[in-house]
Amino acid sequence: MGFPILPFFLIFLIWLTFRIKSLDAKQEKQQAEFWAKEKAANATPAKDISNLSYITIPIEKFPLNFSDDEKVVAIESELKELSSHKLLNLTGISNTDLKLTYGLPNFEIMSQIGEDFDRVCVLLNAYAKALIEADRNDDAKAVLEFAVGVGTDISESYVMLADYYRTRSQNEKLGFLRERVENSNLLLKNSILNKIDNLVQEDFSAYPPEQQSSC
Repeated sequence: MGFPILPFFLIFLIWLTFRIKSLDAKQEKQQAEFWAKEKAANATPAKDISNLSYITIPIEKFPLNFSDDEKVVAIESELKELSSHKLLNLTGISNTDLKLTYGLPNFEIMSQIGEDFDRVCVLLNAYAKALIEADRNDDAKAVLEFAVGVGTDISESYVMLADYYRTRSQNEKLGFLRERVENSNLLLKNSILNKIDNLVQEDFSAYPPEQQSSC
């Protein structure tokens, strides 16, 4: 006597049909909500953006002109230029939300402000690496602390700063840095935390087994 496959197959087809309809309905709802939100965003009047808490680069605290390397000189030149720009960390904010928050007439300027911030984060990371290569670790630390303080999304900046704290046994600062990452909305948060933990574990494993229990 054969196994009755047909009833189970029919049940599966019925379930699949309902599942597809459910997913289609969900997608249609999401699209309708998106376009309703976009319509509202495109009708949002200009908001006052003159008194926002803009970020400024403390360029006067950076060790400018420490190198004749063309790449370093170019980084410093661009940082100087961007230090006169208004900057905001708008990472993760959609174009629709930008228009809703600041008004459609301000969309282009706010987009540029966000793009300038992203560029600054890339430059700060490259600048810190150049400083480390020049054995100016304390200067690199100052640059990295500023980058982390404004919420850079460059994971390498967090790892380099964590390594600075680790090599100088600044465990309290390392703990604060890890906590900051853990409580953030960084896209690569878990990856950064893993890299920081690996740094700590490498440092810990350097001790003889009999000393590890007391570390």
